[in-house]
Amino acid sequence: MYLKSLSIKNYRKYGKEVQTINFAHSKWPEIPEDEDETEKINITEEYISKSSSLIVGKNNSGKSTIVKLLNTLQNSKSGSRSVFKHTDFNLKILSDWYHENIDNKSEEEIKSINKSHFPKLEFQLILGIDDGNDLISSFEDILILSGIETVETHENQEIAEVTIDVKYEVVDEVAFLEDLVKIKTSYSNDSQQYDELYKKELQYRQFLALFSSNYFVLNFYPIGREEPAKEFSLSSLLKVDTIEANTVKNDKTLSQAYNKIVSTYIKNNDIEEINSLVGGINYQVKGMIDANIKDILQSAVSSIESIKNLKMNLHPDVTLEKIFANSIIYEYQEGNNNIPESQFGMGYTNLMVIIAKIVDYIELYSEKDINGSVNILCIEEPESFMHPQMQELFIKNISKAIATLLGKKQQLDTFQIIITTHSTHILNSKIQSGNTLNNISYLGQAGVNNIIKNISDDAIVSGRDIDNKAYEYIKKYLRLEVSDIFFADAVILVEGVSEETYLRYEIDKHPILKNHHIKVYRIDGAYAHQFISLLDLLEIKTVIFTDMDLKRKEKDEEGKKIDILSYNINDLNIQYANSTECLTTNSTLQYFIKKELNDENAKYDKINPKLIEMLTDKDELVIICENISMYSQGKINGYYATSFEEAIVLTNSINEDKKKYKKSLIKLLQKVHPKMKYFEDIDENSKLADKSYMYQVKLSDGKSKFSTGIVYLSVTDEDFSIKQPQYIESGLNSLCDYFEE
Repeated sequence: MYLKSLSIKNYRKYGKEVQTINFAHSKWPEIPEDEDETEKINITEEYISKSSSLIVGKNNSGKSTIVKLLNTLQNSKSGSRSVFKHTDFNLKILSDWYHENIDNKSEEEIKSINKSHFPKLEFQLILGIDDGNDLISSFEDILILSGIETVETHENQEIAEVTIDVKYEVVDEVAFLEDLVKIKTSYSNDSQQYDELYKKELQYRQFLALFSSNYFVLNFYPIGREEPAKEFSLSSLLKVDTIEANTVKNDKTLSQAYNKIVSTYIKNNDIEEINSLVGGINYQVKGMIDANIKDILQSAVSSIESIKNLKMNLHPDVTLEKIFANSIIYEYQEGNNNIPESQFGMGYTNLMVIIAKIVDYIELYSEKDINGSVNILCIEEPESFMHPQMQELFIKNISKAIATLLGKKQQLDTFQIIITTHSTHILNSKIQSGNTLNNISYLGQAGVNNIIKNISDDAIVSGRDIDNKAYEYIKKYLRLEVSDIFFADAVILVEGVSEETYLRYEIDKHPILKNHHIKVYRIDGAYAHQFISLLDLLEIKTVIFTDMDLKRKEKDEEGKKIDILSYNINDLNIQYANSTECLTTNSTLQYFIKKELNDENAKYDKINPKLIEMLTDKDELVIICENISMYSQGKINGYYATSFEEAIVLTNSINEDKKKYKKSLIKLLQKVHPKMKYFEDIDENSKLADKSYMYQVKLSDGKSKFSTGIVYLSVTDEDFSIKQPQYIESGLNSLCDYFEE
């Protein structure tokens, strides 16, 4: 049995829209007993990677909320009160409900509020039954029996699932309504003591207090039933253990952890030799007491009271648990020296404590307990104190530990691991170990509320404009570029190094944008659109800056390419009206034009007219698709720019503001190629715009110098000033608008 999903509504920062988080199936693979140890570890690593659930998100995105909720529900019984407080409700929902139903309503209107409209917390758990050996006794309650539904058998051999609806709701409708009326009428005679604003605040605080009262009970509902189950508890079904973030409490953290492991092992194993030794110790101590101490004490007592009334027996109570309770000291062996744990780095200690707690978790349960219930181990933010390389190896390290344990404990059929993290390195570790994005839950925000996005290979590829080969590229790119896309406030995709350097500089000095985590990815124009499916799924605000990349190769009558246009283009109709090829070579641009046409199979005969229509006499091309916006160059200073460099040249070649921008442009060009005569000869009177494309060609081998030159001169030269091309300015402004909203 395992936990398939948890749905949440109205809980904390989760709003009215139901948010569902899916969890990985944990059917342990069959490993032959005679399998090589190295191969066992490899199998285990792949299993941990594929079957563990990773919850990722920025701070305050609700990761710990999920773990806390699971811990709360596992101990819940039907009819329990005071399970949650008003702070566990979505406070905006409570505020809106109060102003809608109480603040501006009469007493009679308040009394007529239907119970079904009262605020409540709602959850749903779906449990998968994947083995006929699961303890069916857990389902004897009427709630569970009515909740079982058979499902199609799939690769995980699932035979059924159980749905459990949970509501934290008002149980005494009449009394609750009476208190709502009292709140409305409170302080009515205190108008002189309190001003109206303060009186309303006090009334609202009284309202909030109701949600921490005994009016609310926790109810479990069978599917399709309006009446809750009278007696039911999740405690027999759900066993959740949590390894909290920052496990390093003191200089004896490791010793305490391993003392616990030893004690647990002793409880679960009958060690005859040690038991005999402990019995012998008790016997010897008993003999020593009786021979040397008992008589002395008895005589002393007898002098006060009759021996008949105070006859004593002193019996030693030495046990294995007491012996080992604090007898283990953890040390690190370095050569011939034993190093105390107080000298360990905190990252190493944190990792070892996590492994120790995993050991204790596995040793704690009998095989019957593990296979008969949902067993979940939550590891919260294990990256604390770990350097990046240790984080990258985290999955591998715990896999080795678990592989070793399972070799002695046999296999645990349903042992689920849930890891919460905001570490890109741990995220990378999981993606690359299993070569998949399955079982990753992204926690983000939509307005003031948290949202949950369940990431999987199928969710990214299915029904989207991406093939499997392109998807493999995405997974590899995430590895190479570090997957902090999951933790960014917004994402910018650019063509190459020039745009990347320039935009990072512009963002860093922007009064609004510099206060947000904006990830700039350098992706060739041919591949930017391959990321759309992932970005669309995550609903992350994304701006794409891509080049126009006008096709410049001409053909003769036989269709052979004979020449490359060396001149600027000022009229798309003249140049491309009769073209039998797409006027742009940019795949990303083609992708968005197809989106605009609502025709994914559109060819040049549809793409070209649409592009010409959208670009005629426009200084930029903008296409917006929900959270993703694409920006490209247009007609600047009389000519169509084909690249970032050409857009910079055209934008700054005009004679305005005392030629400030033109002078700065000349400085930049001459810095990139100080010995090239082509740039040495230009001056303030040169018609730079007319030769913008040729400048771009000459700059092709110095693209990185171009953007670096902009940054360098901007910092070191007070007179240097470059104007942003319009398409870049518009894209950055759209991010500002997004953050201000």
